[in-house]
Amino acid sequence: MKNPTKLPKYIGISLFILFVSFSYAQNTKNSKIKLPESVFGEWQGNTGNGEYNGLLIHRDFIEFGYRPFMYQNIRKEPNGIFAFEAMDRQKNIQRYQMEILAEDSIKLKRGDDNFQLFIKHKDPLGSKRVTMANVPNKIKKTWFTTDGENNAEFKVEAEKIFFRTKPYTIEEVVHFRPNETGEYRFIVKNGKDYRMFYFKNWDEHYLQVSFNGGFGDLYKANKDYPDYRINDIEEYLASKFPQELRGDWLKGDGSNAWAFSFYYDYAVLDKKIWSYKSVDKTNGAYKIILENEREKKTVYAKQGKNKTAKFGYSPQTLKTYTLKTLNKPGFTLPNDVVYKEDELFKIDSATYSGIIRGFNPHGKEKTGMVYVNNVFTGNQDSHLIKIQDDGSFSVKFPSYHPQQVYVRFPNYNISVLVEPAKETWQLINAHKPEGIYFTGDIAQLNTDLMSLEFITRDFSFYDKVLIRVDQFSLAAYKKECISQYNRQVQKRDSVLKTRFISDKALQVFNLDLDYGLYEYLLSYDIYSKDRNSSKINSAYMSFLTPKIYDNKLAVVSSAYKSFINRLRFVPPMLGEISVVHPKPIELAKILESKNIALTKQEKALVHELKKFRKENAASLEKQEQFRKKNQEVIKSYSFKLSSVYRKLTDKEKSQISSRDGVNINLILEIMENKGLDVSFTSEEIAVQKARKELLTEEEYKHLAAYYTKENSNESKSFIQKHENIINAYVQSELLQQQTGKIRENLGNTFSADVIMSQYILGSMGLNFIPLSKTELIASQKKVSEPFIAKVIEVENNRIKKKIETNKSKIGFLARELPKTEADNIFDAIISKYKGKVVFIDFWATWCAPCLSGIKKMKPLKADLEGKDIVFVYITNQSSPKTAYNNLIPDINGEHYRVSRDEWNYLADKFNITGIPHYTLVNKKGEVIKTKLPPVSHMDGYKQIFKEELRK
Repeated sequence: MKNPTKLPKYIGISLFILFVSFSYAQNTKNSKIKLPESVFGEWQGNTGNGEYNGLLIHRDFIEFGYRPFMYQNIRKEPNGIFAFEAMDRQKNIQRYQMEILAEDSIKLKRGDDNFQLFIKHKDPLGSKRVTMANVPNKIKKTWFTTDGENNAEFKVEAEKIFFRTKPYTIEEVVHFRPNETGEYRFIVKNGKDYRMFYFKNWDEHYLQVSFNGGFGDLYKANKDYPDYRINDIEEYLASKFPQELRGDWLKGDGSNAWAFSFYYDYAVLDKKIWSYKSVDKTNGAYKIILENEREKKTVYAKQGKNKTAKFGYSPQTLKTYTLKTLNKPGFTLPNDVVYKEDELFKIDSATYSGIIRGFNPHGKEKTGMVYVNNVFTGNQDSHLIKIQDDGSFSVKFPSYHPQQVYVRFPNYNISVLVEPAKETWQLINAHKPEGIYFTGDIAQLNTDLMSLEFITRDFSFYDKVLIRVDQFSLAAYKKECISQYNRQVQKRDSVLKTRFISDKALQVFNLDLDYGLYEYLLSYDIYSKDRNSSKINSAYMSFLTPKIYDNKLAVVSSAYKSFINRLRFVPPMLGEISVVHPKPIELAKILESKNIALTKQEKALVHELKKFRKENAASLEKQEQFRKKNQEVIKSYSFKLSSVYRKLTDKEKSQISSRDGVNINLILEIMENKGLDVSFTSEEIAVQKARKELLTEEEYKHLAAYYTKENSNESKSFIQKHENIINAYVQSELLQQQTGKIRENLGNTFSADVIMSQYILGSMGLNFIPLSKTELIASQKKVSEPFIAKVIEVENNRIKKKIETNKSKIGFLARELPKTEADNIFDAIISKYKGKVVFIDFWATWCAPCLSGIKKMKPLKADLEGKDIVFVYITNQSSPKTAYNNLIPDINGEHYRVSRDEWNYLADKFNITGIPHYTLVNKKGEVIKTKLPPVSHMDGYKQIFKEELRK
């Protein structure tokens, strides 16, 4: 049987009946050593994250991932640690080491994992031992398979459990979560054949069971019940629509394309839901009259053999349809034309529509999201899907070319392919694990891609290679990637021998495999835990050819955006790129080039600075040459110093500063007194001392005469006034260097143009500042592909339109900062919201993950509107004021833009090492979670908010 629902294996209290089995006792043939009596029983792992991590160590087996592993070859090492192998029914072997700390505590190591502490408990946490008399009678019955065969698989009696007619006596029963419906764990045996069951997610009609460590198959209490869980059993049994015509019907020509569905309560045909007006049977043939609010339709049908039937709109035009996929590799599809480069791109919108069978309009979630990778901006755009009460939905979004998008519905995720100016229409039968069907413009393509999805959904490569990448040399890693690719190709070829796959689907899938390989090959440094150096070099990248770079068809691959991302940021592609932020003299030149006049005070500032530089040219040159010579050491030292600086008082900060820099000796003394866990290398200390001795006393005196607090404040004020100009200048300089490197390495290829576009549009999108007409023309000239040049204009206009729309939006408040000391800023902000739950998002306008998280949170914020919860957004001066003002109207909530000092205090208070960073405050104004997990699935956040709002 196939699993209708899968849950992570580490969730100890499963949503299923877990069935695990083995037929042999502890193996002592090769060893007379046994585990001590004290280790047998229930153990709880110390995960520290609140997850159930229970473990049963039985006399005959050790439980892992709901599977029993029989002890093999038990040994006691000289250090007192017990070592043994354990094997399950599939002959999978696990290696264990066990250190006994006390009668109630052990350390256990499985395979190459670290030792983990386990504490012994009389019963599993949140459970109690019961007898069969305590087990509900609803469970004590015969349970049938839901694989279409209706076999009697389990029979539960007062003293025995029969599995496939074989009787097992019950050794023990444990009831998990006894205050709820809970689940029951049974250990049963027949001679030396032990079996273990977890009964969960049951009612009088259905329950779920697993085999040998699997995650769960559905069972039913009556053969006449459907093979999927429904709540309205009585309506199902009372339905007059014939059983033999029910189901999701596929064309019988070998294409395996979905045609229509007839259920006990309604039909889905021609992208619509239909009610049954009447069903008549004459001489073995059916006449079915369907109706909806607007029209009626008549369908004729006749039952066939082997789960087939004939349907048509007249008795003379009946065609054969099937409930099972057909294997006809020789089938030929008319008009099966592959994608061509000259017909690929279009500025339009794609539509994704469909119906969710089994949607509960009274459930907690009534929306979904579609995530669209925009390869030209480098961003992922998200679009809300509103689900109607009948389960129907439709969403339209911008699209430039055929591409695969990711869709997330309640309890359901999928990738589908969409095209500009076309509709992807999908029926999602939530009652079936494989209930995914398409019709309309690109139905065959999606149907075929879905049938190949299992090839790329194999996560063993991640488990065996990617998370252990540091165990592989670069050459060995490359070999593993190619081996994985070859295995996928072999699986693809095996499928092609047995069933039909359209040429277009094969084209897309092959591109997925190819660019998936290139993405993985470039991902070594991404998965490596060693962040100090890059292993990938130019020689390693020799597998990339101009043909790979210049393939426009690659945009239809789901892996292409990630491939471009890896290519864009891999060190050999960019080399050393840096831009020095302009100082007042340089800023004055930039302003002059833009015809921006300086004030009288600014002119005086620039004049004095020029005079200072001229008079102290020799001293300044010495410092510059010293900086260049010791650039890397100074960079490392500065990074460490900044982490120390955040932990100093204002008095200590003033003490360590001197005319020739930071007093390193005093810094070391303060660090020792405070017990700060930061250490400077001898080279870093030596360079700082050398810097202090670089100039003569007289030279330092001349420099100090200019570096007064007054001059410093004037310079700072001048720079802050024109920070938008400075940011634009820096981005322009970076872009110029980056584009130069890209052209140098990739030439005038399509991928080079895509990366160019991402530099231009990605920066514009993050800063939310559109290009001027002159900047737009200059940007378009940077790309050679005419369509991408057009996309740059379209995206620029989209930003302009968004800014205009935002001007009329309400629901956001740009708050003035409370007048208080920097170290009191958080308390001052939060004090306004006593009596409300406060979610704080530390973010920045330029932070892509921050903006993505804000988008993902948007539907949940809408659901919580009117509740006692406030969403507070805090950013700092790194968010340009113009970008900030343009963005926040689209982010409902309370907004604060703090100073650098205030941000430093906040970063220290909440240990903010990166953004986005989320914090939660309760109604009493107490911080209850200093760091919440990333915003991904909203269920976790819903639960957190719900719990706090109840208090």
